[in-house]
Amino acid sequence: MNFNLVIPFFFGMVILAATPGPGVFASMAKASTAGFVASLYLIAGLAVGDIVFLNLALLGMSAIAKILGPLFLAIKIIGGLYLLYLGVKLYRSREFQAGENADAVEPRYRTFLSGMFVSLGNPKPILFYASVLPTIINFNEVRFVDACVMMLLIASVSFIVVGTYSYFASLTHRRQMDPAMAAKINKIAGLVLIAVGIYVAIH
Repeated sequence: MNFNLVIPFFFGMVILAATPGPGVFASMAKASTAGFVASLYLIAGLAVGDIVFLNLALLGMSAIAKILGPLFLAIKIIGGLYLLYLGVKLYRSREFQAGENADAVEPRYRTFLSGMFVSLGNPKPILFYASVLPTIINFNEVRFVDACVMMLLIASVSFIVVGTYSYFASLTHRRQMDPAMAAKINKIAGLVLIAVGIYVAIH
């Protein structure tokens, strides 16, 4: 393993994950309404999206992006509209869905997919992997073991950093609230998801 590649990549990933953006806001909205565990599935989707970008970067992201440009655009639009739908649905909800009920309303695989759509449609990781990362590490020196370690770091940093945001947001979900307060929290979280959806779709 080449530590001259892995260590700079690690710090770059920490900065990328810690900087508030659509992924952080989406995970916090999910945690505040469906609980911390539900947000972990969304974070897993975020990590997978980042892993896709890493592999594209290693394969030559600029060339692939030109070939798959329409596909990336379609992913952005579909992901944005899906998040917009979830936001509107949450905004109109008048009470929290706890534990098993939350999974019944939003299956875990859909939460995972929404996280992946957020990541794939987010310009921040695209900019990082296509423009910033090549200035930090030399892709020509990356070997298979290095790539595997980087993918592991993506998952670890995502769950630790974004998971911390989600955990504190989930504290709201744990409190017993009257219906009026629950409706207000849902409206705020719904508006956040709507804003994230619009941002993903148009940027």
